[in-house]
Amino acid sequence: MKENVQLGPQGSLLFRVVAFFSRLQLAYLIRSVRHPRFLVVIFVFSAGAIALGIITLAAYLIELPLLFPPLGPSAFILFHTPMSITASPRNVVLSHTMAVVVGLGSLGFVGMIWPNANLSDPSVMNWYRVMVIALSMGLIGLIMVTMRCVHPPAAASALIAAMGYLANAAQVLGLLAAVVLLVLEAFLFNRMIGGLPYPVWRADPTVSRSYGVLAGIPEVNTNFWQQLATKIFQHR
Repeated sequence: MKENVQLGPQGSLLFRVVAFFSRLQLAYLIRSVRHPRFLVVIFVFSAGAIALGIITLAAYLIELPLLFPPLGPSAFILFHTPMSITASPRNVVLSHTMAVVVGLGSLGFVGMIWPNANLSDPSVMNWYRVMVIALSMGLIGLIMVTMRCVHPPAAASALIAAMGYLANAAQVLGLLAAVVLLVLEAFLFNRMIGGLPYPVWRADPTVSRSYGVLAGIPEVNTNFWQQLATKIFQHR
C-alpha cells in the first residue's frame, strides 16, 4: 500500500519556476561560470542601454528635459558596480540634488555680489563664471565627503548648474526626476535580473565588501615574483 507523500513548498510548480529563473540571475551565474567578467560586460551593456533608452523614450513622449550628461556615468556606476557604496540610492539621489543646489546657489551668490556679471548666458565665459565654477566644485566635493555621500558623477551636475544650463524650474526638476527614475531602474535590474541585494536606500558596507568586483573592489592578480616573495616571507 502506497503512502501519501506530501510535498513541501519545494515541490510546488511555483517554487520550481522561481528556482529556474534564479539560476539565470547574475548573482548565481557569476559564481558558477569560468569567465564571470564576460557576464558583467553583458549585464552592464544591456541594463545601461535599456535604462537610458527608457529615459530617452520618456523624454520624447512627455516632452520634458530628462536627458543630461551626468546620467551616463551614473548609469555606468549603478550597473557596473551596483553593490558599491557610491551606487546606493542614497548617494546617487542626495549627491545629485545637493550638486544642483550648490551650482545654482554659487551662480546666484556671485550674481548677487556682481549684478553685471552676465551669468545668465551659458556661452559667456569670464572671471565671474570662473569664480562660480571654482566655488561650486569645491563646495560639492566638501559636502559629499563630509556627509559621506560620494557619487562622482554628481560633480558634473554641479558644473552644469554653475555654467547656467539649468535656466528654468522645468530643467531642474527634469534632471532630478531623471536621477530618481534611473535609481528605480537600477533597483529593478539589479534585484530582478541581477539577483543582487541592491539596497533600498543606504548600502551596508559589510554586504558590499563580500561582492568584490561588483562592489568596486578590483581583482588582485599576483605575478610569479609577488607569489615568490609571499612564500619567502611566510617561511621566515
